[in-house]
Amino acid sequence: MAGIKRLQKEYRDLMKEPMDNCIAKPLEDNLFEWRFIFKGEKETPYENGIYMGKISLPKEYPWKPPKIQMITPNGRFRTNGTLCLSFTHYHPESWNPALCVRTMLIGLISFFYDNDNTTGALRSTINEKQMLAKKTNEYNKTVGDYNLLFEDNILELNSLPKTVIIKRKKKKQV
Repeated sequence: MAGIKRLQKEYRDLMKEPMDNCIAKPLEDNLFEWRFIFKGEKETPYENGIYMGKISLPKEYPWKPPKIQMITPNGRFRTNGTLCLSFTHYHPESWNPALCVRTMLIGLISFFYDNDNTTGALRSTINEKQMLAKKTNEYNKTVGDYNLLFEDNILELNSLPKTVIIKRKKKKQV
């Protein structure tokens, strides 16, 4: 029960004070299953990509660490396999119950831009990462949870090319 109240508060806090370039939401029917998206930073191989992942929190949360997975192909982490980070189930000895969904996402996103190796990491070229970044919107639309939770999200809308309408002045008829 403590985990449910804690997660409800974390979600309220994320809605009240959203993260820059990141959105996280629990599944409607399970507060222990979260999905997140974040936008690739400018001047990186991930620029304009929208990357989706999931956080699976144990029923003992916040006393036990989560499992974290990436869903969108990205060239940095494999998809649908758990990631080994200091705040995941791979390292229960270093888990701190003061960590929350927000701080886990900050850590994950920070590590996303490093080249450090870990379980779940991939080696790929800059070109491969750039090509995957261009395909993220198309890929994400094939994922049911993305369509359910993040349809018409601000991160995706901001990454689409802007349409400019130029109005011509009508010539005066003589």
